[in-house]
Amino acid sequence: MKFAICFRRSREESARRIRKILEEIGEITQFIDVWNFKKPDTDLSVAIGGDGTVIKCAKVVQNSSPIVGIKAGRLGFLSSYTLDDIEQFVEDLRAGVFKEEKRNMIEVYINGEVNLALNDVVLQKDVDGRMLEIEVSVDDESPMWFFADGLIISTPTGSTAYNLSAGGPVVYPFSDTLQITPILPHFLFNRAIVVPSSKTISVSLDFPSNLLVDGKNLGKFKKVVVKNSDKFVRIIRSPNSDFFKIVKERIGFGRRLI
Repeated sequence: MKFAICFRRSREESARRIRKILEEIGEITQFIDVWNFKKPDTDLSVAIGGDGTVIKCAKVVQNSSPIVGIKAGRLGFLSSYTLDDIEQFVEDLRAGVFKEEKRNMIEVYINGEVNLALNDVVLQKDVDGRMLEIEVSVDDESPMWFFADGLIISTPTGSTAYNLSAGGPVVYPFSDTLQITPILPHFLFNRAIVVPSSKTISVSLDFPSNLLVDGKNLGKFKKVVVKNSDKFVRIIRSPNSDFFKIVKERIGFGRRLI
């Protein structure tokens, strides 16, 4: 079996330990930090770090071999194992008892260029800037207006990221939806709008503002179009993986108090 290992630079020591274990099972085709990771010739990519590391690796791997996240960061919604679970990971690997999840990406169109996002697209004002006047159209339906600090368009995968912090809903990962969530709107009505993933979302601003795609700032823009993509990532999970258990453990949502 072939493995590609990508890791957050601060976790190289942990990555080397995992590499040594996997070398007993198969061949390591790539061992490199996430910033230099290239599309691998592999059966399984192993991402060691937090969700940001998994996302960066996943966007390189897209549509090909599956990826498994080893949690060495904070929340780890996209991670399947922790550094303390390596023996269990190897046991599941040998037994071939993983669950596989297909997570769709979205495409962001700006000035004729296309960028991919697994989590979200964010339009945001400068720290010292005034609030944004935001026009949002879903397909050719009547546009909506928001006066806010910004706007988040998130996938189900990204629903537990910035979308959740801004008051958006937690969405089951395999839902065919996109969430449109205003950031600190001027009006008291602060609710996300959930639309089918087949819809095209067009956003226009009154002046150029920061565009962040999966946390990466691409510059300032006034118009953005977001669509569902045919690109996806295959995430490998433990056979005992449970989305609601992850939500309860990571953020305490739905957990019993006593």
